[in-house]
Amino acid sequence: MTFSPLTVKRFRSFKRIKRAWYSLIALGVIFVFCMLADVVCPCDPKAVVDPATLEKYREPEIQKIYDIKTIRYSQLDDGTIIDWEGPKEYDEADYKISRLKHPGYTRVYMEPKVAPKVETVQLEAPPVSFPFKPVKEHPFGIDAGGRDVYARVVHGMRIALIFGLVLTFWAMFLGLVIGAIEGYFGGKTDIVCQRLTEIWSAIPFLYVMIFIGSTVGRSFTILLICYGVFNWIGVSYYMRAEFLRLRARTFVEAAKCQGFSARRIIFGHILPNAMTPLITLFPFLLMGAIGSLAALDFLGFGLPPMTPSCGELMNQAQQFRGAWWLILFPALALFIVMLLTVLVGEGLRDAFDPRQKSKLE
Repeated sequence: MTFSPLTVKRFRSFKRIKRAWYSLIALGVIFVFCMLADVVCPCDPKAVVDPATLEKYREPEIQKIYDIKTIRYSQLDDGTIIDWEGPKEYDEADYKISRLKHPGYTRVYMEPKVAPKVETVQLEAPPVSFPFKPVKEHPFGIDAGGRDVYARVVHGMRIALIFGLVLTFWAMFLGLVIGAIEGYFGGKTDIVCQRLTEIWSAIPFLYVMIFIGSTVGRSFTILLICYGVFNWIGVSYYMRAEFLRLRARTFVEAAKCQGFSARRIIFGHILPNAMTPLITLFPFLLMGAIGSLAALDFLGFGLPPMTPSCGELMNQAQQFRGAWWLILFPALALFIVMLLTVLVGEGLRDAFDPRQKSKLE
């Protein structure tokens, strides 16, 4: 396989952008690591951890008992005392007294001059319950269902990467075909396709997902199909603009004069020169697909309940506010993958941008 000099020049430009090149390498390492999830994860992401193995990590609870002697009460103008709060027996010399006058009564506050004693009591360690904090055998902790968070994060990222790649390639293919038809033929074909695309893009995607999820059920395939029929619209706009720009070039006119078919001109002549939007959009489409899957899982309209997912773990963290590991590790995994993807996308955009190689004379 040989590459054109322009492609080689663009690849060298991309390698010179160090943050993008190293991000691509790191993203590849993460992808391979997640694909080997069954090997690198010692636990099954759907298996419940035996609570007996966590008995050694039970810690006794420390309870502090305060000897509170503060007194508060109200004294009516006739001397009657009401709303008493505090001990019945006390020595007035041990208190600092403050009074606040109100119409018809006086509010009295008595605070002890000496700070109250604090007694520390050690209680018996509570029984093992889920979610459970990170320990040696489970460094990312255990979720509310008793499953290992590390295994669920790695397997969840594998599913998210596969989902994102399949969805991105499908969106690029469908957007390429529709955009090429609109841009190459133009005229009434372009107008009709554009109006249909605008109508289709106005359909609320989330409502469609809620309706399908409640009637048909949730699965990886259904989610992929539903996303795929909406995710191509942005790509089609870019490809339509590229084909509109390139169809008036001299090499296209020469191909038409030679009697080449429209399919051969589109895929053999125009498409190789219109790949820049597809290549530069690919990382951003991948990032959007991964983020959308996590968002749907967080809302409860994504993958089936037992499927490992970072969004589902963050949904659990909303219910168990003290379980910080349920939000930290899934969010960190998503952040790293999406940050690396954005850096790769910026590097591709800079490498394929022709304006940086132009100059004024």
